[in-house]
Amino acid sequence: MRFKQFILATGLRLLTLCCVCAAAAAVGAKAESNQVFGRILAAIPKEVDANGEIPLGDFVADAQLMATQAVNLGRAEIALVSAGSLKSNGFNAKIYPHDVRYDEILALHPHGTDLITMKLTAQQLKYVLEQQFVGCGGQNQQRILQVSSGFSFSWKGNRGPCAKIWDIKLTHMDLSHSPPIPSGVVDVIAVGGVVLNPNRTYNVTVSEFLAKGGDNFTILKDGLKPTLGVSDIDAVASYLENFKFPKPSYDPNEANLNMPRIIQLPPP
Repeated sequence: MRFKQFILATGLRLLTLCCVCAAAAAVGAKAESNQVFGRILAAIPKEVDANGEIPLGDFVADAQLMATQAVNLGRAEIALVSAGSLKSNGFNAKIYPHDVRYDEILALHPHGTDLITMKLTAQQLKYVLEQQFVGCGGQNQQRILQVSSGFSFSWKGNRGPCAKIWDIKLTHMDLSHSPPIPSGVVDVIAVGGVVLNPNRTYNVTVSEFLAKGGDNFTILKDGLKPTLGVSDIDAVASYLENFKFPKPSYDPNEANLNMPRIIQLPPP
């Protein structure tokens, strides 16, 4: 009988302890969801413009570039982001400046995925951009990739499959500064649809999903020397730390963000 009473009493104490732990975990989770990572001066919306560019996509691409610029994480020069990976409607608020919290970051990337930095030749890079459009390399719908600061391309909608990309340029940017600063001269990669130095290589960051050929970007499976980086969630959180009060807030209209980055050219 005493043994049964001991078991019962022990069980009640364990149950009480579990309830206390669960309550503490709930408080911790709430605190984490309310944690401030950075401040923005205006909305960063998900709306796409006529060129295919999305302000939220620019922001995430910059975050992923900064997160993989270190030597041990791939020394990235360019980041490419699938518009489909942006799961929220952006960072929006009723009053600005606005402190971006963890739950907003998690809503943007609810599943989380690792970043991969790989080497692509200039010719491969152009083909990646061509695969944004229907009919090139098995692409079945238009999927404009969002690109990081310093990288830009123009395209012509009236041209045939695998021939829409017109100009490609890269200015190396150091995103550890706020606002970002150029760290090199302008590299003209393609002019008039022609790649100038096809065998030159670039370090390009994409999600693990894209690296495996997701969204029909099959050429990315041929990237060399893949380097595993941080998660997309951690990339955004770390990037926002650059804009945490009392540091200057993130301004989506800052000239040094180099927008627009994507331009649709008129025919012919």
